[in-house]
Amino acid sequence: MSRNIIEATDEEREIIRQNLARYPLLSRIIPRKPLLYRVAFDQYNGRIPPERFEEIAEFSLGGILLHSVGDKEFQGRLQRVEAWLELYPEYVNAEFGRKLLNNFLNYSSELEVYDALKRAGCSPDRDVSLEDKTREGKSVKDTPKNLEFRVRPDGRDILIEVTTPRMNLETEQMYGQTPHAGFFDPERGIEREGYTGPSRAEVVVGSKVTNQISEAAGGTDCPVILIINCTYAYPEIMGFGQDTSWQISGIIHYRNGLSRFRPARGCDLSEKEKRFFTRLMGPVGAE
Repeated sequence: MSRNIIEATDEEREIIRQNLARYPLLSRIIPRKPLLYRVAFDQYNGRIPPERFEEIAEFSLGGILLHSVGDKEFQGRLQRVEAWLELYPEYVNAEFGRKLLNNFLNYSSELEVYDALKRAGCSPDRDVSLEDKTREGKSVKDTPKNLEFRVRPDGRDILIEVTTPRMNLETEQMYGQTPHAGFFDPERGIEREGYTGPSRAEVVVGSKVTNQISEAAGGTDCPVILIINCTYAYPEIMGFGQDTSWQISGIIHYRNGLSRFRPARGCDLSEKEKRFFTRLMGPVGAE
């Protein structure tokens, strides 16, 4: 076993299976593959000091299930996902189950935003690509990049991308103890004293815009909104990042039922669209 991966023991595998069975719809779509029994992995590509691996490594779905009975954050997340699956059977399929298994936090956030859009009265298009997926001669590498949703709150198309970042390794290492691997107490916040690396706004927004949004939406005049679940990186993620705001029309940061919408400088959203995104992910929260 790699030191950068924690696999469940036989006893822990049984606990994971039992806890998964508590959620019938989730249990139906999650494949019983070895990845289910991976408790944690190194999201920092080998840079975690071996003696701090269990503290800093990120829990996978298996780890979340393993600790869900005793951890309110994990239990609440799983319960909400089960409730959303019941409301939206279009997500109850093997493809979405594979996505949740591969990255539970990111794809459960997608489901959370879908729920918010539906409650706001939208009928969002999902998994939106503006390229021709049927073009001849394409390779796997050339598969068009998609964005999560397309909505029309004021009669025109607006594209939405969702992401759920975690903290920088340097910030993680400021903490001697964390409640569980890869997570910190959201109520404590993050002290940035001594940290000299790029802000998470730059890293997350820049990466999303450069590697996905600009390619997926390039050549169109559709506004793009980036929605960031910053529960696990608060308050590092509170900005646009450098030289990217002109490529997106706004950002929503949300956590714990509160949100803040930031229109980009010079964005052309209508007042109705701005009101829509201001309210979408919950009441406005404090900085």
